[in-house]
Amino acid sequence: MRNKILRSFCAAWLGLTYAACGTAEQMEGDVTASTAKDTSEDIQTALSALTDVTVLASHDDRTPAFIQGRFGQASRSLAGLRTQDAHEGVLEVLRNVAPVFRLSPEELYLKRVTTDDRGHQFLRYGQTLNGREVLGAELILFLDREGNAYAVNSSARGGQRTLLAAQPAIAAEAAAVSAAAATDAFRKEARGTGRIVYVRGEDGNLVLTHEIQVTGVRADGLPVDDRLYVNAQNGQIALRDARIHTALSRSVYSANNTSSLPGTLKRSEGAAATNDAHVDMNYDQLGKTYDCYKTNFNRDSYNSAGALLKSTVHYSENGTGYVNAYWNGSQMVYGDGDGTTSIELGKDLDVTVHELTHAVTENESNLVYSNEPGALNEGMSDIFAAYCESWTRSWSTDAQVWMIGEDIWTPGTANDALRYMNNPTKDGFSRDYYPERYTGTSDYGGVHSNSGIANLAFYLLSAGGTHPRAKTTVTVTGIGVQKAGKIFYEANANCMTSSSNFAAAKTCTEQKAESFYPADKASVTAAWAAVGVGASTPPPAPVTLTNGTPVTGLSDSANGLKYYKLTVPAGQTTVKFVTTGSTGDLDLYVKRGSAGDASSYDCKSDGSTSAETCSITNPVAGDYYVTLLAYSAYSGVTLTGTYSGTSGGNVLTNGVASTAFSGAKSSWTCWTLSVPAGKTKVTFNQAGGTSNTGDADLFVQVGAQPTTSAYKCKSENAGNTDSCSVTNPAAGTYYVCSYGYSAYTNVTLKGTY
Repeated sequence: MRNKILRSFCAAWLGLTYAACGTAEQMEGDVTASTAKDTSEDIQTALSALTDVTVLASHDDRTPAFIQGRFGQASRSLAGLRTQDAHEGVLEVLRNVAPVFRLSPEELYLKRVTTDDRGHQFLRYGQTLNGREVLGAELILFLDREGNAYAVNSSARGGQRTLLAAQPAIAAEAAAVSAAAATDAFRKEARGTGRIVYVRGEDGNLVLTHEIQVTGVRADGLPVDDRLYVNAQNGQIALRDARIHTALSRSVYSANNTSSLPGTLKRSEGAAATNDAHVDMNYDQLGKTYDCYKTNFNRDSYNSAGALLKSTVHYSENGTGYVNAYWNGSQMVYGDGDGTTSIELGKDLDVTVHELTHAVTENESNLVYSNEPGALNEGMSDIFAAYCESWTRSWSTDAQVWMIGEDIWTPGTANDALRYMNNPTKDGFSRDYYPERYTGTSDYGGVHSNSGIANLAFYLLSAGGTHPRAKTTVTVTGIGVQKAGKIFYEANANCMTSSSNFAAAKTCTEQKAESFYPADKASVTAAWAAVGVGASTPPPAPVTLTNGTPVTGLSDSANGLKYYKLTVPAGQTTVKFVTTGSTGDLDLYVKRGSAGDASSYDCKSDGSTSAETCSITNPVAGDYYVTLLAYSAYSGVTLTGTYSGTSGGNVLTNGVASTAFSGAKSSWTCWTLSVPAGKTKVTFNQAGGTSNTGDADLFVQVGAQPTTSAYKCKSENAGNTDSCSVTNPAAGTYYVCSYGYSAYTNVTLKGTY
């Protein structure tokens, strides 16, 4: 019986599908995009101009989505600056990175600047085109405490090679008629908001749209407040975004079993109990929710600025028990339930945290409530419902933590819940494996059903284990709810954009794990792989290349892949990979440490022939993997990998400084120190001699040359005086390296144990 009820509700906190409850239509471009291959030469040129750049993710059109490296420094401290002044402080950095995304700084406008608890700052930019906003297109610039730009996440991108309409061909009134016809609701009204924006569809093309607001009420009593983006050339629906999101200063109101909001004020902050159990319990749950966010994330209410927490209980459209709860953009609303499917929803901490987290998300990433971004929006609300319950019980990971709504759902059935994060399909509705996600248009494109994918990833990251239905064989090492929640919170607040999909969520949570808990990054990757996000079949063992020796006679059919590896020693100035051939078209991807592809690489070359070249200057020592992708069939191709420069060999003696050396900007100079077993501490010092100049940074790694993102210890002081230590060091070879933040002269290195 429960499954029939589950399928009768519309998109609300309950997360239930309703066959005619709105749509999540994807637009069709009003101009057909060219199908000619994009050579991406401009992107490669832009990447080559950056220092230590790595592409961590790319869009389907091969434009980078997330890059990491050293991109320059803000010209001033951004603390306390107005938005325009902060923008001017990073303008030179933007000029460096924007071309990677086929953008210019003039197409970007700064929305806000946020700061995390390490002092790192995040500048969130929007994109414009032809003077109009591109909906969901954002670029986030990451700065460390010293103002150094080290990463960029961007759903904003340019380069569409089609003619874009700058003016609408149909009026907003006609668009409103289309929007109303596409919405199933009673007492509905549709009106233009006056906004004309571009929207990007699944085909990657942009289309000009009218924004139309449609309001009304659904058959189950849930209010409708949707924004529909209607193609301004042909009247088709491009996108639907719901503003009703379903499931310390406090005010609790009573709707008195009506749909009037906010209703009658029953209890405000500090007031005595009212003897209305729904009012008083919801008041308490609001307090716990506030405390959870304030204690763990120093967040003062949902807007982080002390906003009033307003909720209404006893909500009903027709005087009967309303079995739902929702966030409407300004307050939380709870029904009393019908006594069978649920009791009063505002009594449950899960429900309260879930709804308030919709408000948090609205003020941070602002994930669009449609398709994959909408599923992540819903997932975040369940995730922090579990997080806050775990927090109230000393970070428990028992079964109750992962049951959503168990305190109010089906009161006559023990151990029943609305959703089960540790086994999402148990509710008969949710999905738990990305390849099996819902891809239809009901439930705003599956925002509730597909939230189970994120829910299960969070559960596995927290508690560890494997997929409950053995959809994958990945075993995840749990890191605990506290750390997992920190990673997801920071991803939502300071990485994800309003159009982030599951792949982007994976990249952002990995980046935040690397920033806050580097040892746990592998668990984040594994958790997403376990639910089918980012999972792939490992490539075959690569063929080993010999420096400067060609591999000849290569051929492959369309879409074929070949893998090679070249080991590059320390101290090289260049590593270069070249393919030559007379027929076909292949693409070349190079990545240090693992096989690269079109979405993850250190260098790529993807012209329209089989002649490709990838060069990396001052390469970090290690294994460089080469992937050849057959864009079309090719034959008679030769591949050569060559490194040049003076190989490493500098060896330190315990307690003795090296000879003095100098280096160029972005160069690496490395020495090795053999540390025996049983030592309690090893200290590494970098010092500038007489008349030293410039700025070198110190990086140390065990067993391999460090990078700016992979190291055992580091010191990045201004100038050339740096020191770092490792306590209880493992026996082995320590690579001690000076990295040229700028060109430098007359520097020495020393290691002492």
